[in-house]
Amino acid sequence: MNKILIVPSEKDCNIEGYFYIPSYDVFPYENLENSWFVRSKRIYSLYLALNNNLKGVATLYSITRFIMPPSIFKKYVIELKVGDIFESPEELFSKLGYERVYNVTEGGQFSIRGDIIDFYGPNEVPTRIELFDNLIEDIRHFDPSTQKSIRKIEKALILPAREYIEPVIHETMIGEKYNGTFLDYNVEFQIFNKPKVIESFSKKEREIRQLIMDPNLRQNYIRYSGIDFKEIIKIAKEIDLNSDIQKSKIDEKKEEEINSLPVLSEDEFNIGDIVVHKEYGIAKFVGTTKITQKDLEREFLILQFNDSKLFVPTDRLDLVQKYIGTNENVTLDNLKKNNWSKRVKKAKSQIEKIVKEILRINALRKNTKGISLPGDSELEKEFAKTFPHIETQDQLKAIQEVSEDLSSEKNMDRLLAGDAGYGKTEVAMRAAFKAAISGKQVAVLVPTTVLARQHYENFKKRFEPFGINVELYDSSLTKKQKDEVKQKIETGITDVVIGTHGLLKSIKFSDLGLLIIDEEQKFGVQQKEALKKLRINVNILSMSATPIPRTLHMALSGIKDMSVIKTPPFGRKNIQVYVNTYDEKIIRQAIMREINRGGQVLYVHNRVNDIEDVAKKLKEIVPEVSIDIANGQMPKKRMEKVIEEFYHGKLDVLVATSIIENGVDIPNANTLIVDDAHRYGLAQLYQLRGRVGRSDKRAFAYFFHPSKINKVAKERLKAIKEIMGPGSGFQIALKDMEIRGIGNILGLEQHGFINDIGFHYYFEILEEVLNKEYGKITNEIKTEIIGLKGSIIIPEEYIANPIERLRIYRRISSFENEQMIFDLIDELNDRFGKVPQSVINLLKYARMRIIASKLSINKIELYEDNIVVYTSKKINFSLPNIYNEKEKAYIIYSTEEEFINEIEKLSKS
Repeated sequence: MNKILIVPSEKDCNIEGYFYIPSYDVFPYENLENSWFVRSKRIYSLYLALNNNLKGVATLYSITRFIMPPSIFKKYVIELKVGDIFESPEELFSKLGYERVYNVTEGGQFSIRGDIIDFYGPNEVPTRIELFDNLIEDIRHFDPSTQKSIRKIEKALILPAREYIEPVIHETMIGEKYNGTFLDYNVEFQIFNKPKVIESFSKKEREIRQLIMDPNLRQNYIRYSGIDFKEIIKIAKEIDLNSDIQKSKIDEKKEEEINSLPVLSEDEFNIGDIVVHKEYGIAKFVGTTKITQKDLEREFLILQFNDSKLFVPTDRLDLVQKYIGTNENVTLDNLKKNNWSKRVKKAKSQIEKIVKEILRINALRKNTKGISLPGDSELEKEFAKTFPHIETQDQLKAIQEVSEDLSSEKNMDRLLAGDAGYGKTEVAMRAAFKAAISGKQVAVLVPTTVLARQHYENFKKRFEPFGINVELYDSSLTKKQKDEVKQKIETGITDVVIGTHGLLKSIKFSDLGLLIIDEEQKFGVQQKEALKKLRINVNILSMSATPIPRTLHMALSGIKDMSVIKTPPFGRKNIQVYVNTYDEKIIRQAIMREINRGGQVLYVHNRVNDIEDVAKKLKEIVPEVSIDIANGQMPKKRMEKVIEEFYHGKLDVLVATSIIENGVDIPNANTLIVDDAHRYGLAQLYQLRGRVGRSDKRAFAYFFHPSKINKVAKERLKAIKEIMGPGSGFQIALKDMEIRGIGNILGLEQHGFINDIGFHYYFEILEEVLNKEYGKITNEIKTEIIGLKGSIIIPEEYIANPIERLRIYRRISSFENEQMIFDLIDELNDRFGKVPQSVINLLKYARMRIIASKLSINKIELYEDNIVVYTSKKINFSLPNIYNEKEKAYIIYSTEEEFINEIEKLSKS
């Protein structure tokens, strides 16, 4: 027998041991479909019910919607195993509501690449099926973040990706096609707080109908949306939730480890993008072409320079990078002039100066004996258990790196970088806890009072059960309160203090062991000077939401201790972004959607002089919700109280200035409304957008603007709508703030040089200078091969997607060892099926370059009956050969295979 517990609101649905059946998160006739979170849970609940295995919890609104009856749903539950015949997969997945993509990364998607079929259904098991013709040869579970198979599984369970198969007027009116209900699924209903359940249901239905202006559409909704709620109420057994069922903690922590999606590659480029060729300069990528000469077939990138075109073979994609800089002023280079090499030389000389200065400061710090903070491993484990989420791999790595720094005798000066909302605060908390239980004081420095208050609340809640005293010190305190806090800190009663810049100049610490700086780039020159003095003898952890791409991390990690969090917490969903002219109807709809699903709304209006008028107008648009104001000019106590009420869920809508841009973290606030959005910079818009979408519910961000705005503002708003998903902060940063951000990280303004030669090449040179400074030998592959034979392309029929093909070409051209080649062959077989001969040829030459490079071979020329090898080093070839002293070249008489075996043997000896 299936069971469903009915509760008053979505907020009440988080109950341990119960499967959550969410309500729709779209309105009737809205041009949007339900999020995958809602669709997958509702469909999987039907699958559980079909197998008499459902123990669910839902609101009355959720379970009174029409659904597919069991007789029809059963037809679309498909289980396949090895040896079964699988015909017309494309037709099946399309019919079941899946979206066809090239690489499956999210729920509700499928892909077909030759004999490989990937899909990600409501059972949340990304599945890969390998066919031979239409016979299933293998079934595997794969990881969407790496695209690699993880393990074999017994069966492939295919469920619908929507609650309906045939088209319907709108998802909220499935009754037009199916009139099934949960009553058809052998369900026993229980109800908690019946009066409140009925009141909440009636209120929601009334509000939804008010939003449908067209009377005909409203009538349609009444007919097709769901059954009479009284049918369920009359058979539901009333229970006392408090005594019969244990409420679970919010976001109950799971034990298993889950991979997060990786940051989008910063290396990928599309046709029309500006690129940098390391040897020739800045050009535009205009496409690819295949060229066949005799028996050699190769694919080339076409780069348009100012005066001519350059064809770059795809097996040498390592020479081409995406240009990142201020695109508006970029000019393409001339192939026939030599300006490029002069610019590179100038940038290199500047980089050498920077490196020397930073290394001098680091040496001074490292030669000063630091404060070792051993911590207490048992207590630290207990504290880690109080974190209510699953740590990402990046978070765990950062926690480990910071912990090792603190335990050592050197003074820590580590930069922790990562996208907004990726969990930097937890890393800081673990560091603060370790320092506090080691008997040292901790200061947490933040740029705004709002952020100080929020950190204070969070730290206090987590630390005080362990007997650690946490205090707040900022401008919201009276003089008397400040004096009391100062005295506690100076006498050592306070373990952790959180505050704004006044912390640095006003307080003498009893025994400071760790300083945590949140958003250091937001502090002024005087504060930075004070921080410089502290850097020599106090452990410092700086945090920055300027996202750090992989290339920057690799380069900077040579001169700074860095930890980077580049993956979002598991379950983080893309934000649904709307950019529109101001519309009261849309505002009402947006607020009511959020309130009806148990959430809260942030409304940003950045002018203090009329913010009260805006709040008053909102109260007219949505009279049924509670609204209050927060801005930097109101009395500190009043603002503090408002923020606290919103944080604790006592307010529905907070109307605020952009003081909430940094750090306000309220997982229950999943709708953001920004009016006059055209007045903000892109980085600011991005930071504001990052205030929502911090839970597994779909988040909505509305950016309103007047009907007439300038072209630049239009571009910014277009970017905030289009750039989404993991790593979007990095992409936004590249468009608007990354270059200035790098200046901050290096402590010097460097964006002029970065613009001259492009972001990637700048940091490649930086890494080269560092390696030279440290005397580090690099593993750069510089061998050239001339006279390649046969077809050395990735055929379109093997990898159809051009971006994916370029991605694989880039990987091959950048390989540093043979193992990478063998791993790629396994991956290609797994993801795309049997590797074709032309790809084997391509990999053969990549392998030849790698091995030859180990022997310091500069160039290889392949001829019909011999191979010429140029090297400044003597090599004892056992194959028949002649040495040309003048050319410093060996003429070797052998086949290519014999030659590869020979140089492999020599490289190992």
